[in-house]
Amino acid sequence: MAIDDAYPTSASVLSTMAQWEGFFTGFSADGVLPGVLNEMVPSLNAGARTAVLGTGAAQIRGFHVDNPSTTATPIPAADAQNRIDRLALRLDRTAVTAADWITPVVIEGTPSANPQIPALTQSTSGNYDIPIARWTAASDGSLSGLVDERQFAAASPIEFRSDARPPATIRRHGFERDTGRVLWADGAAWQVVREDTGWAQLSLNGKDKGAWNDAAPYNPLVYRRIDGVVHLRLSIQRVSVQLGLSDADGSTAYVLPIGFRPSSSSPPVLGHGNHARNALQLYIYSNGEVRIYPLNQDLPKDRRIYAQATFPVG
Repeated sequence: MAIDDAYPTSASVLSTMAQWEGFFTGFSADGVLPGVLNEMVPSLNAGARTAVLGTGAAQIRGFHVDNPSTTATPIPAADAQNRIDRLALRLDRTAVTAADWITPVVIEGTPSANPQIPALTQSTSGNYDIPIARWTAASDGSLSGLVDERQFAAASPIEFRSDARPPATIRRHGFERDTGRVLWADGAAWQVVREDTGWAQLSLNGKDKGAWNDAAPYNPLVYRRIDGVVHLRLSIQRVSVQLGLSDADGSTAYVLPIGFRPSSSSPPVLGHGNHARNALQLYIYSNGEVRIYPLNQDLPKDRRIYAQATFPVG
């Protein structure tokens, strides 16, 4: 047997609902559309005994529906035992009118001493449900324990540069081409989901750089940011003069670049290290300064130190 004809092409068209569904479900997710009106937020009206679908829009199997005003769906009367009911949006492929093609329905659970969540119908023909909410319909007539079950048909990911981010009003993933970061637009701001800058090297650039040597066989400061957390390490030599315990300001060997600095200096970020098994401490400030302080013994000239720090940015 040969495969079916491709569609749509210059020689074929989308001519049936089945073809439409097959075509669009390949790249269109099922769910509530984010950012549209009130995103179909569910609620219960216990007095009227209805499940209320908030305003919004949704897509199911490539078919779109709008809900410009809240829609209430009756909840069946109480049974002798508790049950779990469910509100779903249902695609009915057998519907005759457009108004009946996608509608909210209450799926009644089975009364039981240990009630279970009723199943959705998701068939390749007939009905196809997406969940909106569930709750307990108690034997005394009360409705409680509303659980929001909405799934969202997120917008397609986009690529952009870090200096030209689009508005974050549509919830979706984004990829910054110049930084390699993966971000998420939460409707208000872009949030970093995944990033790794890789290791970068920083030459001595602090106000006290002349008192240090990071040439081979020593190792200049290297730094890296992974998911908003900076990691740095260094192995350098003290030259010229010793660094004493009495030096209240320590010694500023490096200044970290913007984007790799802590957000506050109150208090500064602390790192740790040693020289000849004697402790030393790094103070890292929001202006990027990396200051070195010996803790229990003066740091003599010509001695090598090892130090590292890890801290979040922002």
